[in-house]
Amino acid sequence: MGITVDHLPFACTDLEATAAEFERLGLEPEYGGVHDNGCTHMSVLGFEDGSYVELIAERDRGDHGFWPEHIRADAGPAAWCVRVPDIVAECHQYLDTGVTVSGPLYGSREREDGRLVEWDRAEFGTGDRRLLFPFAIEDRTPLSYRVSPSPSVAGGPLTGIGVIVLLGEDPETVVEALRERYRWPEPVTSVVEGFGTVASVPGVPVAAVGPETERLAARLEQFPPGPCACLLATDDLDAAREAHPLGETHNWPDGRVAFFESEQLGRRLGVVERAP
Repeated sequence: MGITVDHLPFACTDLEATAAEFERLGLEPEYGGVHDNGCTHMSVLGFEDGSYVELIAERDRGDHGFWPEHIRADAGPAAWCVRVPDIVAECHQYLDTGVTVSGPLYGSREREDGRLVEWDRAEFGTGDRRLLFPFAIEDRTPLSYRVSPSPSVAGGPLTGIGVIVLLGEDPETVVEALRERYRWPEPVTSVVEGFGTVASVPGVPVAAVGPETERLAARLEQFPPGPCACLLATDDLDAAREAHPLGETHNWPDGRVAFFESEQLGRRLGVVERAP
């Protein structure tokens, strides 16, 4: 069963500094405004398929549920979101598989132009599974209020979010937890430099890894299982390399991958070209 990735929250301590680094890489986001919690604000790197990377940081160190531990640790990928046509139906489908549901919950933010953006969201799972499952969103206002293609990437070789890389105790357990809900096919696996064994689900924007490297083991000690990297999609990795500073190309289980040349972002943001 397919899914539509809506966005990936990329947690940072300093929104302006992180946005500047994205801009240096040819990925200039637009400021998106303040959330209705009054504590967090965000910038949007939007793609033509309607997906986006959300840079999110705190304005005030208040009480909010938007991944404060990840934000305060400058952790990058903090969660992932799927877009659904019926948030209530999505909640029922999770409940039918025995997964705990929180929601639907109202959300909003005010853009700098004063326009109010509104949606409903739901969160799934508890404990160590909470960030492995995506949260879901259904728009109340038009999707174009939340995201539009950013000029820095519009018409270019990057077409959207290609793969969310999920980190758990082992790749097989991560994929199996999600297959119970989405009835995905068996993943294909291979060893990828810097990640160890990667299980990539054919035709699905999800891959899974375990703590096989020192970097990933340290992350899993600090944070619960969940996203550890976001790979932007391209149909032509060579063209993406001409447009953006990318490092060495590596094999991916069902394609090729390269990561942005950025000490600040590390291997948390890359580009993937998957086999058709």
